[in-house]
Amino acid sequence: MLLGAGTGEEFPSLDSVPSTYHIETNAELLYRLCVALVERKLVDEDLWLESGRIPIVFARNGVEKMIDQMCGDAFKDNLQYACEIRDDVGTGYHRGENVGVGRLAALFDLQTAGFVIIGEAMKALDEEEALLGAAFYLLLGRALRRRMPIYDHFAAEWYNEQLHDMMADDDPDNQESYEFPLVEEATPPSVKVVGEWNWRTTRKLLRKHRNGPYAVWINKLFTIERLSRLKCDTESFEGEYDREPVPSVLIVFRENDAIQACWDHEAEHYNEASNEPACAVAFRPDHPEDFDRALRTLYIFLKMNMELAELVNLLNDWEAKHARGREHREEPSLRAA
Repeated sequence: MLLGAGTGEEFPSLDSVPSTYHIETNAELLYRLCVALVERKLVDEDLWLESGRIPIVFARNGVEKMIDQMCGDAFKDNLQYACEIRDDVGTGYHRGENVGVGRLAALFDLQTAGFVIIGEAMKALDEEEALLGAAFYLLLGRALRRRMPIYDHFAAEWYNEQLHDMMADDDPDNQESYEFPLVEEATPPSVKVVGEWNWRTTRKLLRKHRNGPYAVWINKLFTIERLSRLKCDTESFEGEYDREPVPSVLIVFRENDAIQACWDHEAEHYNEASNEPACAVAFRPDHPEDFDRALRTLYIFLKMNMELAELVNLLNDWEAKHARGREHREEPSLRAA
């Protein structure tokens, strides 16, 4: 039964009315980017049709496809990044500054940091030769810091020093409430010993074992170090952001140790301000050499992170299989003032 009498009138058809609108600013640069992607055969006609013949969607899909073809599932479980191409940068006080006339910027922002527990792997390496584990750990950290911020025992020590300075400046009545991470106790003594070596000696020790039982780890480490030494044309937009990039990977010796305790305290504040991107490259899409240099830099950045993600998984798998007894995980990582 009808609730009311019909009027006999029909609703007008909306077939001829556009259902979506796309506003493109700085369209000339966008078209140049699309042309550059096509000329290098990084995209094809099928993608243009799949993108609804919309340039901005086509460019976005083309970049995503290019990254997916290179990386595959390398970042499935850790070290996830988001890529954005834009003609302005910054989200801080000076947000929206132009990259430069005729230039675009490719920005990689960290979405999920890597996390590796390296203690058991270091023990296994030390069984092959004394101090080999510390050499592996220190060379890995040095190579990574050339391309990205990381959080290791050095970062934890710096946080510990800042915490002591804060306590010294605080009211005496509040000083008893401070707790300090036991970073020195959590760091294997061998790390301090090898830290006094020159890097040629450190690499020489590791090279002796490139064909040994842990060749996969060591060769992947040398691949990461080699990539870290390659020339890259990255940009720094420090004035456009409130803080430096978030560390791309956390390296601890044991689960819930003092280094992880420091990270947990500092990570609470990472999202309180805008952070610089993990990697930024500015380029002119209509200048072939400039565009190719940008592609090379992005390739090096992604390739290095892919190698790192694989190494993180290998070391964490070793930790899960060979960590004997979890009683040491109950040791306190903080000490009251």
